[in-house]
Amino acid sequence: MKNTIRICVVGLGRAGNFHLTSIERINGLDLHSVVDTDAAVAQREGEVRGCKWSTELTELMKDDALDAVVVASPTDAHFDYICQALTAGKHVFTEKPVGHTVEEINTCFELASKHGLALHLGFQRRFDKNFMALKRRLPELGDARIVKASSRDNPRPSYEYLKISGNIFHDMLIHDFDMLMFLFGAKQPETVFAAGYAYDATIASYNDHDTVMVIIKYADGMVCSIDTSRIAAYGYDQRIEVFGKNGMATVENERNNSVNVYTEKGGSYEPYNYSFPQRYKEAYFEEMVQFADGIRNGQLTNVAHEECVLSHQLADAALESIRTGEVVRFSDFTER
Repeated sequence: MKNTIRICVVGLGRAGNFHLTSIERINGLDLHSVVDTDAAVAQREGEVRGCKWSTELTELMKDDALDAVVVASPTDAHFDYICQALTAGKHVFTEKPVGHTVEEINTCFELASKHGLALHLGFQRRFDKNFMALKRRLPELGDARIVKASSRDNPRPSYEYLKISGNIFHDMLIHDFDMLMFLFGAKQPETVFAAGYAYDATIASYNDHDTVMVIIKYADGMVCSIDTSRIAAYGYDQRIEVFGKNGMATVENERNNSVNVYTEKGGSYEPYNYSFPQRYKEAYFEEMVQFADGIRNGQLTNVAHEECVLSHQLADAALESIRTGEVVRFSDFTER
C-alpha cells in the first residue's frame, strides 16, 4: 500500500464533516473526493477543499487513484454505498448501520473478506480514552454481575434525521449494545425486555420512542440495564457502571473543566459537555487513525463480524419487546 491513502467521503452532513476534519489532521491521508446527493453542497465542499465532487459514487469508483471510501450518508443508503465501494476494490469506513438486516450485514463482511479489504465501523465510543481504560481494568473486578448504562442525548437530533433514523434501538441504543460487545465480547443474552414512551408528539408520529429502558439478562447471572433519552436538558449524558465480584468501576461524564466553586450560596461546577461532538471529538479522530493504520497493516476490521451481528440482533429483540410488551427469549427470537 502506498504511503498516502486517498479517501472519498460520502455524505456531507454532521458525521461527514467530523470525518473531513479528521482526514485533514492525519498525515498520510488525502481527500480525493466528496459525494452528496445535494449538488450545491457537494460542489461547495469540493471547491473549498480542492478535491473532486459528485452527487453519486459510481464514476468515482473507476478511479484507480482512490483507495478508500468513508460512508456518512443517511442510513438508508449505507448498504448500497458499502457494496459499491467493496466491489470496486475500495476499503470502507462506515457509520452505523452497516445494513438494516443480518443478511445485509453478512453480505458486507463477506464482500470485504472476499476482496481482502478493510471494513471499519464508526462506533466511536470504542476509541474514547475513558471506555478504553474501563476495558483494561475490568479483570480487577472479577466476574461482572451488574452493568448499568445511561445514554441521554443533547441536543435532540433534528426531526428530519429522526424520521429516517430507523428507530431509537438501531440508531441510538445500538452504541450501548456495541459497548457490551466491546467490554464483554459477543456474549449471548438469555432474555431482553424493553419499555419506553414518546413524550415528543412528532417522534410518536414516527412510531418511535424518545425515552427507553432496556434490561438484558445473561445465563451466567449478569444483568444489564440501559436507559436512554433523546434529550437531556443538562447536557450530553454518557455514563456506565460495572459491578463485579471484587468491586465496581464507573465512567462518568466529561466537563469543560473540573473546577468546583463553593460559596455561602452553595456549590457550582461546569456543566457536562453540551453534545456528543464535544464528548467524542478525539474519538472520531482516533477511529480514522486506526482505519488508516488498518489499511496499511492488514487490520481489516475494528468490530468483529459476530459482534456487529449480535448488536443488531439485540436492537431487533428490544424493538420486538417494546412492540409486544413481553420479555423476548433471545435464542428463540434469533432462530425465528
